[in-house]
Amino acid sequence: MSFVEKLTALKKNVKKSSLDTYLRNIRRLRKVFHELPIPMDAKWVTEKRMFEWYNKQSLSVRRHMSTAATIFLQVAKKPNAEWTKLQRSSMKEFDENRRQRNLTEKQKKKIPTHGFDAIKRVINTMKKELNHVLSKDVNDWTLSDLIRVQDLLILNLYYSHPLRLDYATLEVKKTDGNCIYKNTKKPRGWHVQLKEYKTARTMGLKTIKPNISCQRLLNKYVPASRLLTKHGFLLSNQSGNKMTKQVLSKRLGKITKARIGKSFSVHIVRILYAMKHRGVLESAKEVSEKLMHSTEQSLQYAKKAKP
Repeated sequence: MSFVEKLTALKKNVKKSSLDTYLRNIRRLRKVFHELPIPMDAKWVTEKRMFEWYNKQSLSVRRHMSTAATIFLQVAKKPNAEWTKLQRSSMKEFDENRRQRNLTEKQKKKIPTHGFDAIKRVINTMKKELNHVLSKDVNDWTLSDLIRVQDLLILNLYYSHPLRLDYATLEVKKTDGNCIYKNTKKPRGWHVQLKEYKTARTMGLKTIKPNISCQRLLNKYVPASRLLTKHGFLLSNQSGNKMTKQVLSKRLGKITKARIGKSFSVHIVRILYAMKHRGVLESAKEVSEKLMHSTEQSLQYAKKAKP
């Protein structure tokens, strides 16, 4: 049985996306001093130089690498007290930092001057630049036209609903999984359905309706995409094939670098959105604490004035 098979068997109740993350980080740890593939011998991960390297890394790296080491050792059935201690320590430090809500130095460098609204400014500029494409019949679009409009669509979607990288998983038809579809009856318009996403176990099936700007773009973009591509998903790479989450992340960074001057990830977009709405979030938290309820339960007390 290969390492991947043993990892899958050990974590059989874990989502595939999480398994992929575990495997990617274990490989990353292995390549610090050694070559792939990953052996079942645990000596490489408990070398003195590995701990020395680990202790010099940032918290972000330590958090992921200590988890990778711990999971590898579970698969290898060679538990190590030192790695278990390091993982707990890094997670505790990470949680403490999150509670303080302070931006890291790296995040500070990524924050644009106009915050979340910097994305809106770029959207307005790109709309003007692409007016000649958007005004054409979709039958006359080229793949290059599609990709340029797609960049605008990506920013629009994240401005409307700053999800993680789930936009790369949407099939353009109504399915039981992640998809985007158009209702011709009420509620009319394009809807995004999410079944498989990071917090699906606690949040359940979700359906969201992108804003009016996205709706108008999708009315042009989707028919053109169906004509120019064959994969059946919302987003395409430069070759016209299905876009992966990794490519979406890189593409967003490239767009923001070119348009805003700072390359940032979905994580930064989500931070910018939360910062823009911080007052609302803090007010909701304060109300919930005073009522001693969850935010959802507190909302049930906020009766509407009119039925």
